[in-house]
Amino acid sequence: MSERGSVEGPLTVDDAGRERQLAFFKKPEVPDYIQSLVESYIGKKTAKSRDDPVVLDRMRNAILAQKSRYWKEKRVSYRKAYQVLGYLAYHAPVYLVQFEHILWQVINQGLAKPRMRILDLGTGPGIVPLAVIDLLGRIGSGSAEVYAVEQSEEHLEAYNALVPAAAAAQGSRVQVHKPIRADIGALEAGDLPDRIDLMVFSNVLNELRHLDTDRRADLVAGLAERLAPDGTIVVVEPADLANSTAMRQTVRAIADRGLTVYSPCSFIRGTACNPARCWAFEQKGDIRPTRLMERLAAGKDGYRFMNVDIKYSSALLRKDTKTQHAYRVPPGAKFAPLSHLRRHLDRKINVVAALMSGNLGDNRTKVYKICDGTPAGPTYAVVPATLRGTNRDALEGLPYGEIVRLYEVLVRFNRDHGAYNLVVLPGTRIEPIGCPGGEESETRST
Repeated sequence: MSERGSVEGPLTVDDAGRERQLAFFKKPEVPDYIQSLVESYIGKKTAKSRDDPVVLDRMRNAILAQKSRYWKEKRVSYRKAYQVLGYLAYHAPVYLVQFEHILWQVINQGLAKPRMRILDLGTGPGIVPLAVIDLLGRIGSGSAEVYAVEQSEEHLEAYNALVPAAAAAQGSRVQVHKPIRADIGALEAGDLPDRIDLMVFSNVLNELRHLDTDRRADLVAGLAERLAPDGTIVVVEPADLANSTAMRQTVRAIADRGLTVYSPCSFIRGTACNPARCWAFEQKGDIRPTRLMERLAAGKDGYRFMNVDIKYSSALLRKDTKTQHAYRVPPGAKFAPLSHLRRHLDRKINVVAALMSGNLGDNRTKVYKICDGTPAGPTYAVVPATLRGTNRDALEGLPYGEIVRLYEVLVRFNRDHGAYNLVVLPGTRIEPIGCPGGEESETRST
């Protein structure tokens, strides 16, 4: 292997490894060895059987209390044992598969290295490290050194019981370092290892309620000093309106401090966006409930303890100027900026924008958030229930952040939501930028 600091190409995955990971995403579930580690930890922590009714009932109460506090205060404390056990039962399964999706995105976009130094800030019981261990073990490629920071003693106890054991179970691909006990809000860059290839803030920045947007951005930008020159920062937050929009504002502020937003935002017009109303998130396929989740859901109101859907808001940032899409709207191209839609009400126009969500509507009326980086209000591409033909599914399955040309869409204004709808018609033409056409066809478009 080459020495750290030398130039390495991106991590590559052979066909067999890729097929295994894609099969996992088709029917995602927490692997048996991780479920067994969690069950074993709960048994040791409580000194009771994993099926003990008292243990299950206390975990249910902890989960209900966490959910109640979250919706009231948008934060949760994990200082007591059953709070952490509830987290492992209810939140951790979704977060594990969720981060595998994100790490797979990093790999597919050529941002991962054959050997990576990964730092998980606010690691909790180690869900991000567990996802790294599981994915690298499944694809049979790459290796990693994992560092972590966590303040909660209860979380650290769970981390030390789960993460090293999982790494050992999957071979020697991942080296796990002893986690650093610290408050990430008070960290200095010098407290951390250097030349980090992947720095992760997963469901963490939203919990720093004592810090405003600028101070959160200062924190991330300061810690980015420990990032390798070609390293990547991952920011992930829940998909609800408050946390999602707050994350976009924080990411925008981080970019103002000299980092580059790699994805999903594409500033295709070279302008700074206004993230105040940017509610954008990804949705992936539901996971299969864990054995523990099914036991918790076996009693009354069992649905309260089922958590299987994956929705999250995320962003990747870089110290260099690398971005997912280098595309910029060519001079003279006849595409209306989204900030000018008020001039085109009830008219058919051409636009080019990034796709910032999956279908937010239903199977009849499909709704997709789009953005072109101009400081516009919320804008959606709408496929009406009455539309038939190929345009009905033209936006379905396109990657998050994909840039799309929309020709001859009808501009409407939704007064109830203060948003613009670009209605897809039978004669609308929809082209991802990867399609043939280029600048020449764009400059001729009317």
